[in-house]
Amino acid sequence: MDLHVFFRSEVKPTLGCTEPGAVAYAAATAARRLLEPVTGIHLEISVAIYKNGRSVGIPGTNGLRGLTLACVLGALGGNPDKGLMALDGLSPDIVEQGQGFIDAGKITEEVVQGMPSMWARVTLTGGAHTASCTVAGKHDHVARLEADGEILVDQPPAQAAGGTDWTDELMAMDFSRLWDLAVGIDDAIAEQMLEGARMNMAILDHPGSTEIGIGIGSTLSKYNEGGSLQDKIKEVAGAASDLRMSGGDVAVMSSAGSGNHGIVAVIPVTMTARALGSDDRTLAEALALSHLVCGYIKAYTGRLTPTCGCAVAAGAGAAAGIVRLHNGTPRQAELAAITLVGTLLGMICDGAKESCGLKVSSAASEAWVAAMLALENRGIRNTQGIISPDIHELGRTLREFNEKIFSAADSVMIGLMTRQNRAAEGRA
Repeated sequence: MDLHVFFRSEVKPTLGCTEPGAVAYAAATAARRLLEPVTGIHLEISVAIYKNGRSVGIPGTNGLRGLTLACVLGALGGNPDKGLMALDGLSPDIVEQGQGFIDAGKITEEVVQGMPSMWARVTLTGGAHTASCTVAGKHDHVARLEADGEILVDQPPAQAAGGTDWTDELMAMDFSRLWDLAVGIDDAIAEQMLEGARMNMAILDHPGSTEIGIGIGSTLSKYNEGGSLQDKIKEVAGAASDLRMSGGDVAVMSSAGSGNHGIVAVIPVTMTARALGSDDRTLAEALALSHLVCGYIKAYTGRLTPTCGCAVAAGAGAAAGIVRLHNGTPRQAELAAITLVGTLLGMICDGAKESCGLKVSSAASEAWVAAMLALENRGIRNTQGIISPDIHELGRTLREFNEKIFSAADSVMIGLMTRQNRAAEGRA
């Protein structure tokens, strides 16, 4: 596996929640091909995209939220060259125009049943012209681009940039291979890992980062004075997610297409490294392992899932990375990842919003616990319920768990969200 290609694709900066980010990117990409100013938008999204983008804050909008807003802003002022940071640097005038566009009923939204979880299509009209962009498979992969009936890009997810889909490669690896890849990274990848650490820790330097959202950072810091490393990890990771989900105008380094995955994969490992006094090379290897394990689990479960990937996938990665910092063994790192999954397997994903900070903080904290257990050769060492002590078998279990046991969860949640919307409109 080409690690440079893997890390460039799977570990990259993103601004705000990645589902609205993907929609904004698609809209901005289509707008670049539209020959007239945008006068109408039709947004089509999968069930999973709708669920994940319905309630989350949009960066740079003073607390406004939702997929339609992200789509309109992407079309009116987004920069497709910035990928998942397409909304970076929007002016207040564009935000005001975008809200007016929505209030005038110029955008329609459609949830399309039966589509892959990571799928969205934005169709723009302007005068007699049209442009349409579909992202699929990955948040920033343009699968199809059309303008005035001409197909400009036709590249299904299986033909992603570079022709690389490492799902099969990852699923074929045993854990020791993931470990070897991580400890063998070159200097360029190591620097990328360290840049991710700097970026995700710097989110807390953002003004008001401990006050925004539901208050995880400010509340826990009030009671964590002199607290344990586990307590501080819980506080910092929760505060970082709080800021992102509330629409904080700050970028983070993502993992497997998710900023919150990136927070869980990076912050517990980085904070542990600081506490241990680890050198940069050891931290970089631990972060590489964290991202690889997260990607390994996502290879089995898919990009967007009914279960919380921040917990199950990124949490497992962080647990393994912490073991590496403590000079543990590959088997202990595998044991830590498995124990973390056994802890948080049933955590549901009910979309992106401020309360994701509670799940993120729990996953980050439990990653540290799972690592400590593994370093004592404790944790889940034999089959426990549906959890296997072998990560390959665990991956297969997670895939079936998502596809069969939780297969109807997203549709049910969409129904519940629709009912809540109607109830809210009735109270307005």
